[in-house]
Amino acid sequence: MDAQLRRHIEVHLPNYLEGLKRLCRQPSVAAQSHGVHECAELVRQMLQDLSFRAQVLPTRDPRYPVVYAERAGRSPRTLLFYNHFDVQPAEPLELWESPPFEPQERDGRVFARGVSDDKGHLAARLAALEALLTVQGDLPCTVKFCIEGAEEIGSPGFAEFVEEHRDLLKADVCVWEGGSVDWRGDPEIALGLKGILYVELEVRSASRDSHSSYATVVPNPAWRLVWALSTLKDQQERVLIPGFYDAVRPPTALEREAVAKMPADDEQLKQELGVKRFLKGLRGQDYLQRHLFEPTCTICGMESGYTGEGTKTVLPATARAKVDFRLVPHQRPEDILEKLKAHLAARGFSDVTVKAADGENPSRTAMDSPFVELVRKTAREVFGREPVLVPTSAGSGPMYCISEGLGLPIASFGVGSPTDKIHAPNENVQVANFLKGVLHVAELLVQFGKG
Repeated sequence: MDAQLRRHIEVHLPNYLEGLKRLCRQPSVAAQSHGVHECAELVRQMLQDLSFRAQVLPTRDPRYPVVYAERAGRSPRTLLFYNHFDVQPAEPLELWESPPFEPQERDGRVFARGVSDDKGHLAARLAALEALLTVQGDLPCTVKFCIEGAEEIGSPGFAEFVEEHRDLLKADVCVWEGGSVDWRGDPEIALGLKGILYVELEVRSASRDSHSSYATVVPNPAWRLVWALSTLKDQQERVLIPGFYDAVRPPTALEREAVAKMPADDEQLKQELGVKRFLKGLRGQDYLQRHLFEPTCTICGMESGYTGEGTKTVLPATARAKVDFRLVPHQRPEDILEKLKAHLAARGFSDVTVKAADGENPSRTAMDSPFVELVRKTAREVFGREPVLVPTSAGSGPMYCISEGLGLPIASFGVGSPTDKIHAPNENVQVANFLKGVLHVAELLVQFGKG
C-alpha cells in the first residue's frame, strides 16, 4: 500500500472517528420512523462535502428514502457501495452502559446504536474516499453509493427502487453493507445472503376475551396456534411443509471447499450467546455447513391472553405468532408462502390466517469471480493475514436486488467483529478494526482503478 496514503489515514483517524460519531448522534430508527429523513440529509451532506453529486430519492414508502451519490474517477470502471443508514431500536435502554445516541469511546471501542451496523462501515468508506482525494487529488475509479433507510425492517420498496433506477446504479462491481473479522482476527469476505420470508399467523375464536371456565365449550386460539405451529417442523429440525426443499440448490464444490477451510468458531459462539450446546449436538464443520447452507423455520415470537404479573383466568380471543423462514438458492419467498398456506389448510388449520410481512430472495456471488480475488488480495495486503472466504452469510438482506437486478458480482467486508453486539445494547466497534477497514477500502479502490 502507498506509504503516503497509509500515513494520512493513520494520522487522521481521530477525524474519521468523529465522522462516525456524528452519524451515530443522529437517530435513524426505521421501525419507529424516528430520524430517518434527518439522517438521510446528514449522509447526503457528508457525501456532498467530498464533492460527490448526492441526492435524497424517494421510495414507494415516503418514510424511507434512499441516498444516491456518485463521483467520477480517473478510470471509468465503476464500483457501487451499498450501505444503510437506518438502525435497530435501542431498547431495552436500561441495559446500555451509555446513552445509545451519545457515542462514547472507551477501552479501544466506540459505543453507540448503529456504530457497527451499519454506520461504522459507511463512515470507513467515506474516510477512505477523503484520504484518496486529499493524497491523490481525485479517485482512482468511479464510485457510486446507494444507501437505504429501511434495511432493518426488510427494505420495503428497495427492489422497485433498484429497477426504477437501473441506469443510475449501473456499475461493474458492488461492495455490500459490511463485514467482520472472525474470532482469530482474520478478515472475512462474504459473498452472499440467505433469503427470507417473514409471516404473522393469527387465530381468532371470539370477539372478546372470556372467563377461562368457558374452555369447556369455546375454542382456545392459543391451543389452535400451538397445534398449527407444531406441524411446521419435527423434532429432528426438518421443515414439514410439502415441497419446502424442492427448489434448494445444493452448495457447489467450491462453496463446500471454502467452508471446509473456515475456522469452526462454534465454541466461541456458544460462549458469546450463552448456549450450552447447539441443535443436534452440531460441532465443527457440521455446524458450519448446516448454519450457512440450510434453510430454517423459526418462531420469532408468540402473543396470546394474559402474560402480566400475577394471575388472570382468561380464555383469549386471539393468538398470534411471528415466524421467519431463512431461504437458500433457489427458494423464493412467494413460493414458500403459498406452500405454507396450502399446508395449513391441508392439515385442518384453515382458521389460521397468514399475513406476509416481507420477503427477500437469496443471493450468492460465484467463488471464482475476479472481483472476489481482488478483494481477497487487498485484504491480505492490509491485514497481513489470510482472508476467510464465506460463500454466504446466514443472515438476509436485499443483496439480490443488486446481484440479480443489476447482474453485479458482490463482496461484503468491513470493520466489524464477533463481539460488536449488533442489534443489542452496548453495540460497539473496535477502533483498530475501523482503521483497518478504512485502509482496505482505500487499497481496493486503488487496485480496482488500475483494471
